[in-house]
Parts: sequence; structure tokens; C-alpha cells
Amino acid sequence: MVISSLVVETTPEATARAAEELGRIEGVEVHETNGCKVVVTVEAETLDDSHAVASTFVGIEGVTGINLVYANFEDDPTLRRAAVK
Repeated sequence: MVISSLVVETTPEATARAAEELGRIEGVEVHETNGCKVVVTVEAETLDDSHAVASTFVGIEGVTGINLVYANFEDDPTLRRAAVK
């Protein structure tokens, strides 16, 4: 399991709507909005899956930036397989 925390930046008029849309994405939890920023966590099986989820954020109207704050990926099964090779 990979857990990432991100701050999603939005235009002022789109923050509430973007937060609502982010919250509907599987594996995404919205924790807070502060001004034009939305604090979210993403839970995914692998690092690649987490990146794929976060990459969809740019398609949400009003999103202007995505900033990774923290990522814990020590339990990513694809990394364990890569280390064995």
C-alpha cells in the first residue's frame, strides 16, 4: 500500500467544486481546504497506481497545481519484486 499526501492548488472560484470532485475519486480522501488549496491523501496499491491517480487531478476544472508533500511506499509490492531481480 502506498500512501501519499498532496496539496492541490486551484483557482479561487473552483476550490469547493474541485474538492468535491477530488473526493469522488477512488482512493482519494479530502482532508481540508484552505484558501485555494485542497489537502488530500491518495491510497493506492503501488507507486505507479498512486501517480496515475494523482495525474488525473490536472483534468479537474480549476486545478492549477499539484504538490506532493509526503509519500510512504515501503510496502509497494512492485518494489519488492524489483529488489529480488
